[in-house]
Amino acid sequence: MDLRSAADLAISLARRAGDLAVAERETARVRSKGDGADLVTHVDHAAERLIAAGIAERYPEHGILGEEEGEQGAGADAPLRWLIDPLDGTNNYVLGLDVYGVCITLCDREGPLVAVVHDSPRRRTCWAIRGEGAYLSVGASGPRRLRLDAADPLAHTTVSFTQGYAVGHDDARRNAIFGALERSAKRVLRTWAPSADWVLLATGRLGALLAYRNEIWDLLGGILIAEEAGADVLRDRTGELVLVGHPGTVQELRGLVGPDGLIGLDG
Repeated sequence: MDLRSAADLAISLARRAGDLAVAERETARVRSKGDGADLVTHVDHAAERLIAAGIAERYPEHGILGEEEGEQGAGADAPLRWLIDPLDGTNNYVLGLDVYGVCITLCDREGPLVAVVHDSPRRRTCWAIRGEGAYLSVGASGPRRLRLDAADPLAHTTVSFTQGYAVGHDDARRNAIFGALERSAKRVLRTWAPSADWVLLATGRLGALLAYRNEIWDLLGGILIAEEAGADVLRDRTGELVLVGHPGTVQELRGLVGPDGLIGLDG
């Protein structure tokens, strides 16, 4: 298939969903989700329906997995499948913090093919096609190629930590990793919106992102964008932990936490 056409569609849909979120924020209807600790708004559902409908119209043979509506389209067994996080950072959105966005990823059986991460309030869009580089567009501006520069030492570097919904406060591995990061990096950023982290990483503002037990819809696409911008990626054997960032920063972090078994990352 024409992956550039698929990327153009995903970019357009992400921007439309992002503009919807910006327009509806003051009137968003909020309710509890899951066990009550998480939140969802009518915008989450409306944005997902917008994106899923656009994909299904163009690619009816594709599967779709959305954070809010689950499996759609041709289902999980389809050779090509889209992952949608229509409003990443809902809690920030509800609080009035302009740290939220949209994640759309097209995957084949080997992993992500096309990825789009959109910073909705700032209309910044990062996107990548496997093997063809990563790019940034802001508003109506044309795309520019993203390439990571040399990393600063870890003590002068901000890194981000993100975790999945199921990770609790008493998760021993999470707490050990986070403590090690805080003792060694300049700052550990917690945006609670991986879409924001991926944009910051791909544009060189962050040294690395460490994701622990994250959901696939806000993880796989960001990894592809970062890799195409020149980032290194390490995963542990369980698949629960992923470290992505400037090659130098990744090596420092691997050396920091690897020997004592806190992470056990593999190349």
